[in-house]
Amino acid sequence: MKSSKKRQLKITTAQRTAAVKKQRAIIGGACAFILLYLCIAAFFAGHFFPKTTVNGTAVGGMSRNAAAKALQEAADHYTLTMEGPEGKTEVLDDPELNVVIMDSSALKTLLFSQNALLWPAGLFGMKTYDCGLTASYNEIALASDLAGIGLLNTDSMREPQDAWLEKDENGNARIVPEDEGNTLDVGKAKAQIRAAVAGALTHVDLTESQVMPSVRAGDETLVNRLNQWNQYMKAAGLTYRIITREEVIDRKTLASFLIDDGESISISRDEVIGLMAVWRERYNTYNTSFRFVTFRKKEISIAPYGDYGYELNDEDMAEDIIKKIENGDHGTYDALWYHEAPYKENNGLGDSYVEISIDEQRLWVWKDGQVVVDTDVVTGWPVHGSTTYHGCYAIKSKNRNVTLGEQDVQGYANPVDYWIPFNGGEGMHDAPWREYFGGKIWIENGSHGCVNVPAEVMGDVFNNVEVGEAVVIYGKDYNEEVNDINNKEPTYDYYYDVYYGEE
Repeated sequence: MKSSKKRQLKITTAQRTAAVKKQRAIIGGACAFILLYLCIAAFFAGHFFPKTTVNGTAVGGMSRNAAAKALQEAADHYTLTMEGPEGKTEVLDDPELNVVIMDSSALKTLLFSQNALLWPAGLFGMKTYDCGLTASYNEIALASDLAGIGLLNTDSMREPQDAWLEKDENGNARIVPEDEGNTLDVGKAKAQIRAAVAGALTHVDLTESQVMPSVRAGDETLVNRLNQWNQYMKAAGLTYRIITREEVIDRKTLASFLIDDGESISISRDEVIGLMAVWRERYNTYNTSFRFVTFRKKEISIAPYGDYGYELNDEDMAEDIIKKIENGDHGTYDALWYHEAPYKENNGLGDSYVEISIDEQRLWVWKDGQVVVDTDVVTGWPVHGSTTYHGCYAIKSKNRNVTLGEQDVQGYANPVDYWIPFNGGEGMHDAPWREYFGGKIWIENGSHGCVNVPAEVMGDVFNNVEVGEAVVIYGKDYNEEVNDINNKEPTYDYYYDVYYGEE
């Protein structure tokens, strides 16, 4: 029992001794490792890490002085690689440059920037530096070299192009990306090259002197202009119902309204007004000449006088169009008018109107497309300044049993059964004081401007016309000055010649 305890005690002592020796070995190894680590760190405190390159020269493991020597040896065979736009490179290799490093103190700064304690990391990964040394060189040789560098040849340079908003003839718009071109600021590029040679650098990136576009595809103003354009173009298809037709503002037309000033997109009111002028020419019949087919099936042009027909409200229409474009509205709407005829067909005349020919001294009443009255008449007495005016007029009213004129004012007072005024004091009425109508009576014994109708048919005229319907009056052109009794002595012969001279 006692011997067993003694044996156990001896084993325990041996184990403890072994453990102590092991600990000492570990500590000793660790100290040796640390000492070795620190020794290597001390070495790299004065030497460059492996795989270190300065100005294109490998200086790994070298001291500052050794690195300076290596750099000078490289400078003895100095070359400068110049990188230009579009990946183009060119090498400057001129032995006459005579590059000599005068000051390599920058190596000291670079060396001290290494953290020597992190030397294990320096055993891996390449370390490449462009270190600005101070070197002398042959300025005359460099000036000659600069003149021959292809990257600096302006003839081969392509100017940069800003990104821009492209619009096609169909009204579509897109951003065209910028083109960086390959243009260098030659002055800046030469300064870069001189600085590189003066620093004994072996590489220079001339793209730092490249002239770049000022506007790129992601430019906020450019993107906003595209968005504005597209917002306005949502109104393409905006339609207006104008009499019997529809006018559609398609993409091409809408695009012609838009102004791009480089900052924003706006709507040109002048362009919209221009379209209104086209529509006025196309649709206006109010106080405007228009084509008319007579009872004799002859197409003529009605004189541009009168107050009947359609007159587009171009000002309000323009504002309405602009507002709807701003809202992206492409609906269908009715046109806006200053004056609007009661009918849409036949230039607003419809198929119910009165037709009067001064040449023929004849009147026709059209009702629902049929002539219901066809009669001779007597129109205004031209040589007394009382010509019945050509043009197209609206019937203002229908009246019974009226006295026309005042004896003290006009010098006459004629009672009539029917009175249908259409142009101020001009109108249609029966003339019971006349025995004859038609022919050439109007030239030597015409009315005071009214259209005298035989009493026996005036009732039919009265019953077949409506207030607001048109009275179309036409005849040969004549010199109105002849019609002015205060301007020229009246002459019957003039009107006979104008109207009947070719008979």
